[in-house]
Amino acid sequence: MRRESRLICLAVALLGLGEVPTAAEEIVADLLIVGGTESGCAAAVQAARMGVERVVLVNDIEWLGGQFSAEALGAIDENRAEGYDGTVPIPRSGLFRDVVDAIESRNAERYGGIKRPGNTRVITTVRPVVAEGVFRELLAPYEQSGQITRYSNYRVEKVLTEGGRVRGVRFASTGSQPPLTVRAALTIDASDFGDVVRGSGAAWDVGVDARAEFHEPRAPAAGEPATDVNPITWCLIVEEQPDATPIERPSGYREEAFRGKWGWIDETFAYTTRRLVDGHGFVQIDHPDVLLINNPNVDYPLDVFPQHVAQALEAAEPGASHKSLVAMTPEQRAIVFRDAKLRSLQYFYDLQQRFPKFRKLALSDEFGTPDRLPPKPYVRESLRLVARHIVREPEVLGHGARAHYAATMFPDAVCCWQFELDFHPTRRSWLTDEGSTGPWEADFRGNRRFGRGGTGRAVFPLRALVPEKMHGLLGAQKNLGYTSIVSSSFRLHDQSMHVGQAAGAVAAVSLKHDADPAELYLQPQRLAEIWSGLLDHNDGAPLAIWPFADLDPFDPGFAAIQQLALRRVLVLGPSDTSFHPDEPAAPAWSQQIAAAVRAAGYELSDASLPEDSPTRRDVAVAIWKQIAAQPVPKIERATEDDADGDNIPDARDPLPFTPGTASWKGD
Repeated sequence: MRRESRLICLAVALLGLGEVPTAAEEIVADLLIVGGTESGCAAAVQAARMGVERVVLVNDIEWLGGQFSAEALGAIDENRAEGYDGTVPIPRSGLFRDVVDAIESRNAERYGGIKRPGNTRVITTVRPVVAEGVFRELLAPYEQSGQITRYSNYRVEKVLTEGGRVRGVRFASTGSQPPLTVRAALTIDASDFGDVVRGSGAAWDVGVDARAEFHEPRAPAAGEPATDVNPITWCLIVEEQPDATPIERPSGYREEAFRGKWGWIDETFAYTTRRLVDGHGFVQIDHPDVLLINNPNVDYPLDVFPQHVAQALEAAEPGASHKSLVAMTPEQRAIVFRDAKLRSLQYFYDLQQRFPKFRKLALSDEFGTPDRLPPKPYVRESLRLVARHIVREPEVLGHGARAHYAATMFPDAVCCWQFELDFHPTRRSWLTDEGSTGPWEADFRGNRRFGRGGTGRAVFPLRALVPEKMHGLLGAQKNLGYTSIVSSSFRLHDQSMHVGQAAGAVAAVSLKHDADPAELYLQPQRLAEIWSGLLDHNDGAPLAIWPFADLDPFDPGFAAIQQLALRRVLVLGPSDTSFHPDEPAAPAWSQQIAAAVRAAGYELSDASLPEDSPTRRDVAVAIWKQIAAQPVPKIERATEDDADGDNIPDARDPLPFTPGTASWKGD
């Protein structure tokens, strides 16, 4: 069996850490991106591909890739309809597709041709250090060309604002580097905890939304406590060894903490459910088993803290133990993080005490950290941006059935998804009469739990990236305009990459036209530019914006079909989630689409429609070819501030060009 993590880690280190200023530096950029998360990397690459010349990416650590790497989520979670059946409801697309294809290629090189070596619940797995290298390579061409400049080991110190606009950010080094100031026309906040949003003075929210606030059927009556959010988890990567390698008993270990609600997790489940490499399950693989430890036993709730953590927080600042994690200072978060790490080590020790297979597992050395733990926790929920539109539960539920399109298919869609409304246990439950000084387990609060149903095939609107009042700023990663319930379904690897890619496209179009992102949703021509940028296939996989079930991004008709769907000329019903591109196009269907195109204001001649038994793809491609260069028809407005005349002002209307709040009428 070969050990490769040291070599991989060294290779990553030799690739370099980006720019290192030699003195206090102030630079000017077109676009500043804060956070080297998967969302931040996607935003940077998309903006560069769409022509932004000066992109600066500032990361608080050296590692790139967020959940894939620094947070150790090597079992890649992605869009899912129901259950784990090895399928996705929407074909992989965009930069996520590029990254996962690269990951699977590297897996095949390392594991005897096996692209998906985990043999586990999810489809694709990867060692975090390999994923980090993939993200580094994703950025490399644009760094070499000078379009992207990257700085590592800097945290936000002060957000520079003037006249209700973010003008830049001043950063402090987390090491010995001099300070850094970046001034930019636009800033994207792709950080873990919304550092730019908070520092800018933009409005934000955190915790539970009361039912009356957004009229969500699954929301509790009261929005308390404010600290109730999806928990963090300090994941562990462990690797099989030739001999037993037990760890020392961690301080504070109590076996009762792992015998209650989650005591049913046995050796087989714990070993296989997030396995990254199954060294014994494939004859082609000559490599030890590698596991990701990530289950509710290591979920770390943030509603209340153990006494020793609360005391340390109060010593740092009176009242700090009652803050939400996003509102804490970096030093206060570090107190919480130390205890979350300890919890994970306690569980690993418990596994080794109970189960023989775990005694031959040791912490991986691939992160290069003194404690062999990843540099960051898995962050499921950040702050929530008070945006131009806040996406809420009724808007994303399937219309009539979970398998259908969502009730509200926003006209300013920039990406799509489908997943469960999925809360990990958010409540810390004390297990003995010792209370907060004794053992605890992660438990559910009310109906904030697994298995609460899921979204339909939903789209995410541009407006949810844009602060309600602050200008010069876009949200990304998990700093978005949605409710807590919706956030629980829009937080996975693919979704974070998609929304980052979308933010990069929005930024590129805004910068090109010196336009305010807040106004783009009412400008069909600018929306069309964003869509065209995201659907461009010249540099990689185009991004699915409309959630068809059967349309691969490398299908020759992909962009044309997406463009027609986004313009709402395909005459779809809520259950028409497959396009069937290879099916023969019935003449009546072709004429129906042609009529819808003309009704939308485009010029289209019947002579342009293909003959001789065309497929549905052929018809879509032919129609798009004829209208692609035409200006997007202007929308006739009912009134200046209410385009569709439904008495919902555009500023509050989820569907500003369609009367009502649901996309489907009479279905």
